[in-house]
Amino acid sequence: MVLYLTQKLAGTLKLSALPITTDADLFSWRAHYIQENGFRFVVFMNDASRFTVVIDDVKSASLKNLPEIFMKKLRDVLLAHCINPEVVERYIAELGKISYAKNEERKRAALLNKNVQATWRAMQRYDSYTDISFCVNKMLFNLSGSDKLIVPEIKMRELLAKYRLPVIKFRAFDLKARLMLDGNDAVRTLRVPAHISFRQLHRVLQGAFGWKDYHLCSFGLLKKWSTNYYEPPDVHLVQDEEDLADYPDAKLMGEVKLSDYIPEYKKVIYIYDFGDDWIHHIELIDVIDDCEENVPLLISGNGDTPPEDSGGADGFADFLDIINNPTHEDYHQITEWAKEQWWKRFDYETVANKVKYALEYP
Repeated sequence: MVLYLTQKLAGTLKLSALPITTDADLFSWRAHYIQENGFRFVVFMNDASRFTVVIDDVKSASLKNLPEIFMKKLRDVLLAHCINPEVVERYIAELGKISYAKNEERKRAALLNKNVQATWRAMQRYDSYTDISFCVNKMLFNLSGSDKLIVPEIKMRELLAKYRLPVIKFRAFDLKARLMLDGNDAVRTLRVPAHISFRQLHRVLQGAFGWKDYHLCSFGLLKKWSTNYYEPPDVHLVQDEEDLADYPDAKLMGEVKLSDYIPEYKKVIYIYDFGDDWIHHIELIDVIDDCEENVPLLISGNGDTPPEDSGGADGFADFLDIINNPTHEDYHQITEWAKEQWWKRFDYETVANKVKYALEYP
């Protein structure tokens, strides 16, 4: 494998007189080191696909182990994209030993710079560098200075088909999520990769239940089911580091994978909007060890979901009473408000589409 280093990265590694080659294929990568505004990270870009791997908190002293660090992170990022583990190992084996070269080709240097810019954008939303890499690989890019546009993840899948194995193969969980609405419950059965983070599961649930991500949320993991929603969970997951000040024993949901706790913890409570307290019961119903489907996937669903800020389960019950009664004195006001909220009754195809693309975009 040839790894083309930018001048800054080569200088940080104290390498000089690097060879200049023109290889540009599946087995050549570009790398740039960023040390700015308190951040230290390396962005790697594959020449053939623009597939990106981001490595965080890389201090200059640890850069001597850059080849080993890159290979480990490359494996993690490929697996995060549901690539067949056997395909991942074949590709990494074929990459072989890393040799450094000078990044002299202007067009490819410009492409790498654009991937670095995309990384900065992804960092505005995500904490985990696996999630950041995942986000960048879902973006639309120009391949080589021409008018050909690609999505790096899709292009990398196409190229890895060379091994004549199923490119997509991974472990998946089937989860039944029930939004508790005092008799008006909405239920969604979802298939998701076992390796995604709980922050990513949050995004899937937002799509499945029509939420707009306006409010804070948390996850509670339980070994034993409890009807007391506010009983401290066995494991508590919060969104941001600021939340850890109030819950010092909690963990960040972006740093915890579903497979870290499931299936040992088969019950999960997801609470969205700490004012209205929308409580979702989530239960593991099946494990698929060799899934080859495009996920996340809505398997089944029923029940309407509330508009944002409708006042909890009681408020939603009042909302339904009015919207189902055209003779009610508040009917026209509430129906107009519902339109402003983009509220719609449950439609399988619409919700399935939201779930399908829940992880696609930054």
